[in-house]
Amino acid sequence: MPKHFDLEIRKSPREKFLKVFVADIEQLDALKVLLESLPSVRRVNITKSQSTSSPEKNLTVYPSRVYEISEVVEQVRSNLDCYFLSNPIDPIFKDETISSISEIAFKQIVSLIQRFGHNLEKYPCTFSKFKNEEEFRTYFLPYLNSLSMNHSATGETFNKYGKTDFLIQDSEGNNVFIGEFKIWYGPSELQKAVDQLIERYVSWRDEHTALIVINKINAGFSDVVSSAIGALKAHKLYKSLIARDSESSALFEFHNLEDRKKLIKLELILFNYYTTVK
Repeated sequence: MPKHFDLEIRKSPREKFLKVFVADIEQLDALKVLLESLPSVRRVNITKSQSTSSPEKNLTVYPSRVYEISEVVEQVRSNLDCYFLSNPIDPIFKDETISSISEIAFKQIVSLIQRFGHNLEKYPCTFSKFKNEEEFRTYFLPYLNSLSMNHSATGETFNKYGKTDFLIQDSEGNNVFIGEFKIWYGPSELQKAVDQLIERYVSWRDEHTALIVINKINAGFSDVVSSAIGALKAHKLYKSLIARDSESSALFEFHNLEDRKKLIKLELILFNYYTTVK
């Protein structure tokens, strides 16, 4: 596997900062935007290299006040690992009668969300700082927004009757993917999350959705996964379980609340961010 980037901690008289060296310097503008969106990062500059043994330009990353440089390194490495595994990526969109997203693209987006979330599981120093759904959404959103040149991912975006956690739209403003983050507080709360997603955010034309469930406070993640799948099967709008995509994800089909002939794909994705280390 090619080495796409290298990181180096440096120190000025005032603070420590991080240098990011990228093999393909054409990516620097996109990476600057991505890294500036991280909670641990205050500012990112594109700078000229002083050494002839380095690429001619690099990124200088300055930490936010409340983050240690080790936490900045962790967040930057996590995001760059996933970025270069998935980029360039432009999901395969096809012309369809109702939905502007193909099944291939839906699977691609779900797969990339899973990859990013699984990668974050390796970094407890990062995820232990996130206390609620909003903080997890803020961390995921820059990565989701880097998935396609022709589509945008936005957070807290109004759709139908409320603001969904994240919404992916095409260049013409058509919805192609709706997602919600939820902390796991038990089966009944997850069913309420399904109600919220389908009743408040999903219109008649929206067909592709996801619930991203964060386990923060429970040991025994296997039991959490089993309970979550059972909760969705027991929901009043449940139609079928299409597939178990992995040990901690499953694809469901649900009825649209306002038209039971219209079906909604709902991907349940669970991440385990429980840790005993404080």
